[in-house]
Amino acid sequence: MVTQSQIAKIAGVSRATVERVINNRGDVNEKTRQRVLKIIEEMDYKPNPAGKTLAIKQRNLKIGCVIIKADNPFYEELNKGIREAAEEYKTYGIDVIIESAVFTAKAQTEKINELLEMGVNGLLIQPTIEPELADVLRRVEAQNIPIVTVNTDLPNYNSRLCYVGNDFYLCGKTAANLMQMLTRSTCRIGIVTGFFNAKSHSDRICGFRDFIADYPGMEIVDTRENQDDEMESYYVTRTMLEAHPEIDAVFLVAGGVKGACQAIRQQKEKTGRMISVISFDDVPTTKELVRDGTILATICQQPVRQGRMALSILFDYLVEGKTPENGRMYTDIQIKLRTNIDA
Repeated sequence: MVTQSQIAKIAGVSRATVERVINNRGDVNEKTRQRVLKIIEEMDYKPNPAGKTLAIKQRNLKIGCVIIKADNPFYEELNKGIREAAEEYKTYGIDVIIESAVFTAKAQTEKINELLEMGVNGLLIQPTIEPELADVLRRVEAQNIPIVTVNTDLPNYNSRLCYVGNDFYLCGKTAANLMQMLTRSTCRIGIVTGFFNAKSHSDRICGFRDFIADYPGMEIVDTRENQDDEMESYYVTRTMLEAHPEIDAVFLVAGGVKGACQAIRQQKEKTGRMISVISFDDVPTTKELVRDGTILATICQQPVRQGRMALSILFDYLVEGKTPENGRMYTDIQIKLRTNIDA
């Protein structure tokens, strides 16, 4: 079995340097680090499991998570994935701290500062696109704390370790393609989004707009924001449909699906007009709306998998020094209809 001492001798460094490289701890010259990693790979070094666990425990690693606080069961699914991964990492003595914050730079900054005071070694976040938050995250990075963004990202922000989630621009184009087929390329569309300041939501709308640009019979009439809140979603959808009775298709970009569909049903009963609805995610209330035909199709993004992947990337980096192969790790785009909504 290859030992750290043998690796150190071949690399011409101390055993302590090899240990720092293996555990991604302390300052090591980049050229030296790469030389040691190359030797580790060539010699197929495998650390002793018990010794590795003990070494990780001694580091008292903490990972902080800032998740959106909103009336959207999707975020509970995302949290479930994070918690499942966190449970596995308890063996190594890694503490995962999950905090929720309303979707503003101010609220997220307050949570980040609290986590920094706790001494976190890594940060997982669903960031707002407000510029002041990007400045805060750069300050975090300056402290050598890696950042993984999950489910949504910041525009033109590539210094974070990785983004994990859907390709939301492609999701928007997919939704528009579905709408085009279902309406035979002719419809007046109302859009209800979650947050104007969420890149994931704005990217979906951008992809949707770009696709229908080639279909003059498809027109976006109005766009409203519901803060991923069911009551607000009901209100903004109802007022939008009242103001624009010509709307015969609705694109539900994010949360608040149940509230929006309640308003859509009322409009159908009032006017007798069919309204084609495309939504996102497959939380229980949305599943029921697909089953009864209120929603024709919903696009799913694997929130549990997103949570697990995001935390595992931070774990691999902090423990093994591994960086992801790509700065963007996309989960699958899944289209669900009445026939496969329970699959």
